[in-house]
Amino acid sequence: MPTMTQILATGALLLVLACTRASPRAQPASSQTAAPSPVPAVPTRLISLPVSAYLPALALDGDTAYLLTSDAAYRLVVGEPPRKFELDLGIGPVLTESGIVFWSKGAIWNAAKDGGPVVRIASVPKQPAYFVASSGGIAWLDQADDNTYRVQSLNGQKSRLLVADRGEISALHMVQDWVFFVQRAKDNSWRIGRVHVAGGQLAYTDSRTGPTPATLTGSDTVIYYDMDKSEIRQLMPDLVTEHVWLKDYVCSPIFEANNIFCSRVEGLFEVLAESHTPKFLLSLTRVQAIPLIRANSKRLVWLVDTGPDQLAVDTLSLE
Repeated sequence: MPTMTQILATGALLLVLACTRASPRAQPASSQTAAPSPVPAVPTRLISLPVSAYLPALALDGDTAYLLTSDAAYRLVVGEPPRKFELDLGIGPVLTESGIVFWSKGAIWNAAKDGGPVVRIASVPKQPAYFVASSGGIAWLDQADDNTYRVQSLNGQKSRLLVADRGEISALHMVQDWVFFVQRAKDNSWRIGRVHVAGGQLAYTDSRTGPTPATLTGSDTVIYYDMDKSEIRQLMPDLVTEHVWLKDYVCSPIFEANNIFCSRVEGLFEVLAESHTPKFLLSLTRVQAIPLIRANSKRLVWLVDTGPDQLAVDTLSLE
C-alpha cells in the first residue's frame, strides 16, 4: 500500500499536470481571466523551512496563520517572528476552535493554540491519515488492517464508525454537522458521499467518471474543482442540486471563504461569489507549486514549494 507521503506527492503532481494540460482551454482575459494590475500586490513571507511542502497542514485563525509540521506548530503573524511549539503532531493534524487536534501514541490529543496545555481526548489505536474539523466536531480518515477505508468521528472518549468501504475514500471535508467525502468504486467511477457526524444513513450523488476531485471545500455548501471539465462546481448539501460557478477555468488548489481562491499558472486569483468572475490578486515570481491555500475575509495564506524539501508560507491582506 503506498505511503501517505507518496499519495500526497502524487496528488500534487497530478494537479500540476492538470494545470499544464487545461490552461490553453481558458477563455481570453477580457471574458475569463482578469488582467494583472499595473502594480501587483506584494505578499509577505511568514516563514521558510527545510521541510517538504506536501506534508504539513496549514490553517488560518483571524490574522494568525498556523503551520503544522510533524514535530511542531508554528504561529505566524505579520510583523512578528514565528513562534514554534514543539509537538508530536505526526501526519494530518487540524486546527479547531479549541486548539490543535492530532494523533500520537495511540490517542487523539488537543493542544492549546498558544502553546499551553495538551489534553488527551480519546484512545484511538489506529493512526488517522488526517483529521477534518468544523463547528460540528471532528472526523478523520484511516484504513483498517484489511485496507478498508474508514471515516470516523468521536463518541465521547471513543471512536464512532461512520463509513467503511473497500473502495477508495478521499477528500474528507466537514460542513457544520455533516461529513462529505469522495468515494471511488472498483470500476473507477466516483461519487460524493455525506454522513452526519453523529452517524446515520449514508447518502451519495450519482456516480461519475473521470479524475476524482482532489479537494472538497466550502463553509455552507461543497465547492470543488472538476479536473476533467475544468470547472468550479458547487454541490448543495442535498447532494442533488449542483451549479457550475465557472467553466473552462483551471483552479487548483482551491479554497472557499465566501469567495473562492485558487492558483493558476498566471498567479493567484479570487473568484467573486456575487458575479462568479475571476479577480487577479498577484503574480508569482517564478513557476511555483502551491500545495495549499487558506483564506478568510481578512487574509489569504498559502504554502509554496521552494525546492526539494523546502517550503515557505506567504500571506496577503484582503482588506
